[in-house]
Amino acid sequence: MAELRIVDKQGATKETITDQARIASELGAIGIVFETWGVDRLPAQLKDRNLSDDEKRQVLEYYKPEIDRMRARGGYVTSDVISLYPDTPNLDAICAKFDKKHLHTEDEVRFVVQGRGVFRLYPVGRGDALDVELRPGDFISVPAKYDHLFYLCADKKITCIRLFVDPAGWVAHYVPETAGAK
Repeated sequence: MAELRIVDKQGATKETITDQARIASELGAIGIVFETWGVDRLPAQLKDRNLSDDEKRQVLEYYKPEIDRMRARGGYVTSDVISLYPDTPNLDAICAKFDKKHLHTEDEVRFVVQGRGVFRLYPVGRGDALDVELRPGDFISVPAKYDHLFYLCADKKITCIRLFVDPAGWVAHYVPETAGAK
């Protein structure tokens, strides 16, 4: 279950929200889609570790109904699974692509299958940032052209399903950092 933290310009947490309905409401008010899908159908042999390409394809099959629903709703044409764990080669270099403030020309759509990670969102017109810590079963869609960054939690473990409109996949457009950014 997700956790939403309201973070001031200095990076201090002002408020923590754990009620899932309130998180969905708070995020919905700023254009972010948040849902909980559940992970009960994922077999034990695919949990708590890095996945092979074949296992990633299996994960996509387990969540095919949700993926198809999101494709119909958002026009997504491709999906994949990203699996990042401490044994991932070049993990720090991979994470460095995500942990700087950026935006995309399409929605950033993620479903957390296992592990944890944080989207830091920068709502326009608000002095505060929002940290959304996603956990297994959490789905988020960050709209196109929305300033954000992403980082892994301390254990550096996450597996996510990603959906894209552009078959090229994940393309970031970095934006200047301001004081108090992560």
